[in-house]
Amino acid sequence: MLVGSVALTLGLLVLVWWVSWQRLEAERQLLDQNARVQQENLAAIIAENLSQVFDRGRLMSIAANEWFEGNRINATQRLSAMRAADRAFLRIALYDRVAQRVYSSSPSIDTPGPAVSLLRPRLAAALPAEVMVGERPASPEHAWQLPLFFPVTAADGRLHGVLLVVLDLGYFLALYQDIDIGRSGIIRLLKADGEPLAEARQAGLVLDAPTGERIVPGGARQGSLHGRFFEPGRLYLSSFRQLDRHPFTVTVSRAVDETLAAHLASRARFLGVLAALSGLLAVAAFWFIRSLGRQGRLLSALAAADVEKRELIVQLEEEKRRAFALAAHDHLTGLPNRRMFHELVVSHLSRAKRSRKYYVLMYLDLDRFKGINDTLGHHVGDLLLQAVAERLRGCLRESDVIARLGGDEFGLLLTGLENIDDSATVAAKLVEQVSLPCIDLDGNDIQISPSIGIAIYPRDGDDFETLCRHADAAMYRAKHAGRGRFCYFDPTLNQIGERLFNLEQRLPRALAGNELLLHFQPLVRLTDFRVVGFEALLRWQHPDFGLIYPADFVPLAENAGFIAAIGDWVIAACCRQQAEWQAAGLELVPLACNISASQLHDEDLPRRVAERLAEHGVDGRHLAIEITESSLLASPVVAGRVLRCLEALGIGIALDDFGNGFSHLANIRHLPIHYLKIDRAFISDIRNRPDDAVIVASIITLAHNLEMQVVAEGVEMLDQLVHLKTAGCDTVQGYYLSRPVEAAAARHFLIHPILNPA
Repeated sequence: MLVGSVALTLGLLVLVWWVSWQRLEAERQLLDQNARVQQENLAAIIAENLSQVFDRGRLMSIAANEWFEGNRINATQRLSAMRAADRAFLRIALYDRVAQRVYSSSPSIDTPGPAVSLLRPRLAAALPAEVMVGERPASPEHAWQLPLFFPVTAADGRLHGVLLVVLDLGYFLALYQDIDIGRSGIIRLLKADGEPLAEARQAGLVLDAPTGERIVPGGARQGSLHGRFFEPGRLYLSSFRQLDRHPFTVTVSRAVDETLAAHLASRARFLGVLAALSGLLAVAAFWFIRSLGRQGRLLSALAAADVEKRELIVQLEEEKRRAFALAAHDHLTGLPNRRMFHELVVSHLSRAKRSRKYYVLMYLDLDRFKGINDTLGHHVGDLLLQAVAERLRGCLRESDVIARLGGDEFGLLLTGLENIDDSATVAAKLVEQVSLPCIDLDGNDIQISPSIGIAIYPRDGDDFETLCRHADAAMYRAKHAGRGRFCYFDPTLNQIGERLFNLEQRLPRALAGNELLLHFQPLVRLTDFRVVGFEALLRWQHPDFGLIYPADFVPLAENAGFIAAIGDWVIAACCRQQAEWQAAGLELVPLACNISASQLHDEDLPRRVAERLAEHGVDGRHLAIEITESSLLASPVVAGRVLRCLEALGIGIALDDFGNGFSHLANIRHLPIHYLKIDRAFISDIRNRPDDAVIVASIITLAHNLEMQVVAEGVEMLDQLVHLKTAGCDTVQGYYLSRPVEAAAARHFLIHPILNPA
């Protein structure tokens, strides 16, 4: 805590100083930016005004061209008027190609005679097209006069002469003398080569300003930069702007310390106050840390004594835990032993008396285990027991109880089963997993089978001893029946277990041997009682048990991992059937098939469906799929992507058994659902139960508001049909209109699609 307090104090001080410094720096940058913008704007204004002055001089040179073209009177009048209207020009004079003056606005002799004499060689060689600056007069009274020479050319480009325009720099720069750019503010007029012509300061106009450091960088036409241009050691911000059409540059400069003077004073005051506060905070932190240190030493002494006591307590608890583990668990497999199993089962059975769910006790014994011990040794037998224990853990839930009762015998308690038949599924899975080969047990590959006896609470006993006795008897019955299987204590249930086991074993042969087939139940539109679709229902034509319905073998297929293969078979069969009807010239209606949750979360499903459609030449709109609400729960995002891909193929999507699942309407409305199928539980007693009638009407209204069609399942009576038609239901299916039929009968519905109710 002491270190934390010091770190917190230092961190707080650093944070305060850093934030303050950033704020002051931001203010300084803002002031510098404002000064930069102000100076650049002023330089642009001056440059534009100066360009206008030069443009007027250019206009005078154009007017002077009339002199050489013979219209001297008109040229004289225009030049005199233009000079009189512009106060920036003191006088003008016109010279021919041999530098002889032919016109002057002043009757006196022109003072810039030496400058004109310098023009003679240039006039002979042709004057440049742009304006040229002459030398300023040496006399003080003419020092502010800047001679500018504008070439006078004919329309065909021939040089007639030159127009001398004398610019009054004092008058021009005096226009900006009153602009507030501070005591250090400087406005300069430069030639193209950077030579200063004149400058204006707050103190007045300056001629022959010192050159100093070059302000305008090469190649740049406008901008701003910092430098020590005028005084050694003093930083200036200079903004420059080059005239667009004339070889001159305007600069506006101001000392940075003057721009930031107010900020620097405020900054000094703020930092002084901050330093004082930091000092107070440091003193307070020092006093707090010192007090904390005294208390920390006292607490350390108490903590040391408390740690010693806790270590003793932890040591005693660890010894107790180890003793309990040794007494309650099997040292070889880590599973609870017989005594612990007894306590756990009794505890679960006491809770089972208040539950409507089923609890199942199983005894599992390894077949011919003694021979492995006698042949390969007890070491290999121990490795085998550990492998079997690990497989049992992988097959059961965390809520179930697994124990090693001794030798090669294991006890299992399945808790909270919804259906008795689930116990057969679990037992079949245990037989399958334990019977898998155990690879490389001390260099040996061993395959062993289990025999399982099953007793169900409370049917086969309501106490631990009775259930154990009956489960043990059932286990020996399984051994006598041939080993590698499971048996119930009730002999009648043994037949069920054997039947389920045989069905699961034959599932791969059913797929390969074309034992699966489809029946078709028509979907009838209530507005005109026309068949608008079929639902494809899966059947298994078993060679021994006859026709088997999906409820009897689909759960086995899901547990055994065959459901995806069966689902692909159903889709292919639907496409094949539609292709046959299409080849016969029948008008097709959508054929719907059910897909499982594992298929719905397989992102490769749309590709396989597209391949089946293309293989049989069937349009996607003639195929539909039905999904259940529970299949959306595992991964709604993946399910949504799969459904959208199927929708893109033109396939219709129906939500089956709506109202009997766990879907959230907020999720359903974002999925591409086209049909809602109302669960038959709401239809069966719709006449006598007002609640069901209200629910059905609400579902229909909700679906129509979400732009979905409604299909009612399980319509078996005329009263149900009339109620659904009155409620606005779109489509129905059920025994009242037609049972599921084979393909030949379904073909009849396509030929005669109207089903008038009896």
